[in-house]
Amino acid sequence: MGLVYTVFVPHPPILVPEIGKGEERKCQASLDAYREISGRLVRAEVETVILISPHAPLTKDGITLSIEEVVRGNFAQFGAAQLSFSFKCDATVLAQFQKELSGIVPTEGPIDHGALVPLYFIQKAGWSGKVVLLGMPLERPEEYGLRIGQIVDKLPGRYALVASGDLSHRLKEDGPYGFDSAGPEFDQAIVKGLQRDTKKLTSLPVDLVEKAGECGYRSLRLALAAKEGAPEVLSYEGPFGVGYMVADLYHSSPLPLWARHCLSAYLNNEDPGQPSFPDSSEFAVRRGCFVTLKQNGQLRGCIGTTEPWQENLALEIQHNALAAGTQDPRFRPVQADEMDTLSITVDVLGELEKIGGTDDLDPWRYGVVVRRGRKTGLLLPHLEGVDTIAEQVSIAKQKAGILPEESVELWRFEVKQYYE
Repeated sequence: MGLVYTVFVPHPPILVPEIGKGEERKCQASLDAYREISGRLVRAEVETVILISPHAPLTKDGITLSIEEVVRGNFAQFGAAQLSFSFKCDATVLAQFQKELSGIVPTEGPIDHGALVPLYFIQKAGWSGKVVLLGMPLERPEEYGLRIGQIVDKLPGRYALVASGDLSHRLKEDGPYGFDSAGPEFDQAIVKGLQRDTKKLTSLPVDLVEKAGECGYRSLRLALAAKEGAPEVLSYEGPFGVGYMVADLYHSSPLPLWARHCLSAYLNNEDPGQPSFPDSSEFAVRRGCFVTLKQNGQLRGCIGTTEPWQENLALEIQHNALAAGTQDPRFRPVQADEMDTLSITVDVLGELEKIGGTDDLDPWRYGVVVRRGRKTGLLLPHLEGVDTIAEQVSIAKQKAGILPEESVELWRFEVKQYYE
């Protein structure tokens, strides 16, 4: 199955109740988000957690990898020696990383607190499995993230990538490193980037990053590069002068897997049958949806419905997957031997809501439908290069064949995006 879940989490030991002794309640948003994200990991049936920590042994060039059969650690240095942990390492993943990742530096030693804090919460949620411990790369995090994702996706198990890191340590005068205006600026750039355009996170000014005094920037960039997803920031706060963010970066969904199954079956002249996934309720609702095919990062087909035409979402996805692969007039029909080169996403649309004007739009949150007479144009939200309401409405008008100066009726809708 490969990589099914990717998250970014903070690692302050004070979040652990046995260490915080009540102080952790000042970080309630982080605690709630940590528990939610840990529960999601358990429900994803993850067998192995690959953990990236900025407090593991680091190397200027390359990336460190713990090669012990069993790794152990405790919170003794934080006054909680009774919290002791041991985990088996995933020998298969270790072997593949040593074989296929360049610049591997083998290490041994106890689990650092950057890894222990996430493992504490994940284990508390009921997870038991194997681990792989990596140090945060100081150079080329995107390169390592991409390769890790590619390597893991070739393996048969179910894997999660947990990127550990705190954001700025310079949010308050009484914080660990005092205050610098770069601290809150950096943190807000990270949060906003995840909510809008993750590509902008790779090119933050070096001076801003250094002044912010962060320790998780490279962990985050590595995790984002491992697998494309629809990031969700569950919480952000900085009560002690350090930025704590919990974010769901990517999780596998059965919806695009069903779209792939349907299109592949059609191209191979097979009967697609009926969807049979654990959470069948996802397929039972009636919603409009778009199915998008990409090849080497470039659009290869996209067809959708703004309102449901089929009796359930499963059939809506099936219809639009076949249309995206064979009826998009912008592209030649997809061939069966191309399927392994395609990535597939499914955008499920919420209810259309008529609005009075453009002030009610946000190109990052809402899609837009413009109508004038029989002409209708639609544009999905959160599209690369569409940063303003004016651009969003203009493109939707162009798609409908409506002149820029012509007035239109406006509808908005929210979209939930699902990745394989």
